[in-house]
Amino acid sequence: MKRRTFILFILLILPALILSACESEEPPGMYIQPAELTEKEEAVAKLLGADTDDFILDVMVDSTVRSVRIQYYELIDGKWNPFNGSSVALDGSEAKGRMAFRYGKLTGSTREAVQFGKSFTSAAHSIPEAEENQSENMGFGGSRLSSRVNIVYGEEIPLVLQVATSKTNVHIYDTEYFFQPEVYDGLGYEHVYALTVTFSQEPLS
Repeated sequence: MKRRTFILFILLILPALILSACESEEPPGMYIQPAELTEKEEAVAKLLGADTDDFILDVMVDSTVRSVRIQYYELIDGKWNPFNGSSVALDGSEAKGRMAFRYGKLTGSTREAVQFGKSFTSAAHSIPEAEENQSENMGFGGSRLSSRVNIVYGEEIPLVLQVATSKTNVHIYDTEYFFQPEVYDGLGYEHVYALTVTFSQEPLS
């Protein structure tokens, strides 16, 4: 009787065990999120002078990824107009990666870096000094991506929203308001900027 009871118990829990094993083997979804740095990584970052101007993100993609587009925008007349950007080729050989951005003002000197496995690419941007001086007497404020966002190939993901204004009262909204430019357009700020990334299965031409 004990033998039959034991066999019956195994038959009852076996499907659950198989289902649990299958679920654990499923690959994680594609996403981008603020980086979860180890203590060692944080120590190295501090040693290299990383501060509030640095924004590091963890990225998870699949083997079909072929490129990522980094784009800087300014909101003009209710529409996002690109003024800087770069593209990085990816081969899908590594699923996990990191992206890092260094900026004070999105319209000033900026740097971005992309790393997947042993592959590392970086780029720097700057604007003419005359244009930068136009915003010297303005206050800057902004928001960053603060939680995990799923990556969908071909869909733009806002990472940073930033305003430059002489107004004393500044309202800062979540990065998702990139998709509602009319909200910022109606606040009367002199300048509104954005930084986005787009992952693609299309290789760079």
